[in-house]
Amino acid sequence: MRDQLCEELHSVSAPDLARLVRELIIHQPHESDVQSDTVTTTALIQVLDGDRQLESRVCRLLRLRDGRAAAVWRGLAFAIGPGDTIDISESGVPPAECLPAAAPSPHAGPGLRWGLVEGAEEAWVLVAGSVAERDEMAYRLRGAGLAVLRSGAWLGEPTDGLEPDWFVRIARPAESRSLAAALEAILGPRAAAPPAAGEATEDLRRRLVKSELERARMEAAALGAEVERLKTDAANATALADRVARLEADLARAEEQLVHRQPATTPSVEASPTIQPAPRLARRIQEEVATVLQALLPGVRLLRDSLTVASVEFRDRSGFYRALRELTEGGPRLPPAWKKVRAAEEWWERHVSTGEDDSGRAYARPAPCGAGWDVLLSDKGSQDRDMIWLRKADR
Repeated sequence: MRDQLCEELHSVSAPDLARLVRELIIHQPHESDVQSDTVTTTALIQVLDGDRQLESRVCRLLRLRDGRAAAVWRGLAFAIGPGDTIDISESGVPPAECLPAAAPSPHAGPGLRWGLVEGAEEAWVLVAGSVAERDEMAYRLRGAGLAVLRSGAWLGEPTDGLEPDWFVRIARPAESRSLAAALEAILGPRAAAPPAAGEATEDLRRRLVKSELERARMEAAALGAEVERLKTDAANATALADRVARLEADLARAEEQLVHRQPATTPSVEASPTIQPAPRLARRIQEEVATVLQALLPGVRLLRDSLTVASVEFRDRSGFYRALRELTEGGPRLPPAWKKVRAAEEWWERHVSTGEDDSGRAYARPAPCGAGWDVLLSDKGSQDRDMIWLRKADR
């Protein structure tokens, strides 16, 4: 075979051999042509290692699977942060697992359906959808410079025309600008209640009545349980029993409306094309907590957003009531469940069950006037922030 190739080469004239060599050189693909299909777009990126800036470099751009833009640096793709920066102290992703920069975002489409519940120092941003949409919202809020404190399942009632599945709790920014306007600039327009029309109107009306019926049952059962636990104080239990009676009357009316399939309290489609959701936030639950404290524990004063935390983040508040009762009946010495807070001299701390786990935290101190207790209800995830707040409150 080798001898045959040598004979064929010797048979080719010198001009023909030179021409073949020139054609091979001209048609050989250049390295930049081979890479032109994989390189999409580039940008000047600031490379950070934590708080330290390493360099500025033109990097290839890709898109992570969660929709975030990314830049490739030394063989790994890192998410692009504010100001066209990447932080190599965070975990990188191999470029083979990324999408082209021009690929549509996995979250492209209608956008997030969100609502807002504002507190004194904190706010709850609500979202309807999956865990991925909750995490996307938390990522956008952090990227805009807001302090994200905690996220979890929403246990309150529908609000702002939205039936939320999750919440992201944030600290209110110091600026005087409207928080709702600031969030709309980050997340887009707030959710609106979808209109009902056509044949689905009657089914929607029935579902609303059933929802109200189930909620009334649950509240009546909860208040009945509270009455049983607190019936030792007959005078105060009478007020709660009246509330239960009113709820049971509402329950009977709702059942009657459901039987006749013509709820008197539901507006017709002709009168209002948009059926309004349940009352804003868990107001009845908040009123329940406030009534119990005012009637049975008048010496307890809730601080900050404790009332909102108890009504929307606690599935069962019996542990919270038990902790407050220990304060009022403990005398000069608190029960062993209360521990002294080392970081704040005047404060005591106790673990409180949320109905799902023991992540609740109650902080208490004697009231400055000497009668009663100041109480802050929070959660384990906000402990560092709460310690700073307690030290400030000591002053």
